[in-house]
Amino acid sequence: MLIHQMIEYNAQNYPALNALRFAGATITYEQFNTRATALAAGLQELGLKPGSRLALLAKNSLEYPLLLLACLKAGITLVPLNYRLAPMELSYILSDSKSEMLVVGDEELLNAAAQSEAVAGIAHRFYCGGAQGDWRGLAELEIDAANLSPHHGSEQDTVLQLYTSGTTGYPKGVMIGHRQLSDGYIMTNQITPRAQVADSGIIPLPMFHVAGMAATLYWLCNGMTVELMADFIPQQVVDAIISNDRCDIVLVPAMIQAILAFVPNIQDYDFSPLKRITYGASPISLETLQTALKIFKCDFVQGFGMTELSCMVLCLQPSDHERALAGESNLLRSCGRPLPGAELKIVDEQGNTLAPGETGELLVRSSTTMQGYWQLPEKTAETIVDGWLHTGDAGYLDEDGFFYIRDRVKDMIVSGGENIYPVEVENALFSHPAIQDVAVIGVPDIKFGEAALAVCVLKAGETVDGNALVEFCKTRLAGYKTPRQYSFVQELPRNPSGKVLKRILREPYWENTERQVG
Repeated sequence: MLIHQMIEYNAQNYPALNALRFAGATITYEQFNTRATALAAGLQELGLKPGSRLALLAKNSLEYPLLLLACLKAGITLVPLNYRLAPMELSYILSDSKSEMLVVGDEELLNAAAQSEAVAGIAHRFYCGGAQGDWRGLAELEIDAANLSPHHGSEQDTVLQLYTSGTTGYPKGVMIGHRQLSDGYIMTNQITPRAQVADSGIIPLPMFHVAGMAATLYWLCNGMTVELMADFIPQQVVDAIISNDRCDIVLVPAMIQAILAFVPNIQDYDFSPLKRITYGASPISLETLQTALKIFKCDFVQGFGMTELSCMVLCLQPSDHERALAGESNLLRSCGRPLPGAELKIVDEQGNTLAPGETGELLVRSSTTMQGYWQLPEKTAETIVDGWLHTGDAGYLDEDGFFYIRDRVKDMIVSGGENIYPVEVENALFSHPAIQDVAVIGVPDIKFGEAALAVCVLKAGETVDGNALVEFCKTRLAGYKTPRQYSFVQELPRNPSGKVLKRILREPYWENTERQVG
């Protein structure tokens, strides 16, 4: 099944239903489909062919799903770009993906793109705000929909190429096809049918994230109205909820915490329109979740997944949350059990399957697993072994099949739902003239769950403070990757082979916590 066929079905059978809502504007499924078809025809006329890469640097807007559906119709692979990345990071992804076209969403991002060296080499550059200098207006591409040459795609076509930071210091392009998305849609609907829960879904998560992208697509496949938000502003999220009739929303724990903390008199709102909150991307504190359950009084679903898995594959159901409130509070520490079609096991370093209660690496086997890393067959082979995806997460299964995270096999830091790979940050800091040695670790953070801390060794005779290093990193890294905390030591602990013992660095910060992630 091709993912856009479900959206086209909704346009044919429910043409007057609202498909998208953004900043007070709405478009129906018929309008959505017609405009996307016209845009797809324009992409073809431009010379893009099935398999071409189209990069999109934008915040959530009406143009985002329009371009997505247009690419689906024309067989073009969409490359969503994280708009928080620094110019050098954007340049790498644009060059690596071999994108033939770049679309930029707003003037601020247009200025950011102008600082990226790779942009000059892209043949087709478009701006959602209209023609400006060397940039053409995106609206110019919407031509007569009848001009679209039908693309007879297959489930193996690559729909999305989402970039995830790599432990080697370079981002990797995760290729996701129709098969992964359609199976993910079926998998999640079997056990948590969104269409039976709400009429609309609110997306404050950026669509460059797999969670925001997958939720948007699945809601559109279900004929729901998707309300897109360009930025996460707690009060605006609350206003959107209470102005709906029946709504669903996807959040990360840091967003839930921000709503509870920064919306005045949060306890006085009537949240009866909110039928469910699906959360994930990082662990949530027990206190935050328990408070949220009391305030919102709706179903809660925790989803566990990763970009390489296309969607959630583990789920902590509303009934599990109810059991937790009834006394089984330990369940709130779990990521849940596998959805239909997903298998998991816990293995030791030798690959042996471990018994319940024993901690090892989580492996997942699912038809939603990525097609592979773009142009990185060796990395793909390291990650997917005999059909099992190595997640890099360490934890254990209990006797009932619930999975609990303990730590990470890899050094990745999850801060506010964003993945930060220490080696990227370390590479940036190593380029500072005063830095002799550095190790970046994750430490507890009340707001974001985890935060990056850089443990630095200075060169003899050199001095530098944390504020200066923050400004230095900002020119090389996205803001969320830039450490705000620094520790200066004489030397880093290393094992006989020279590997930094980050476990020793982390221990003082995590000694009073149950698990070694935020």
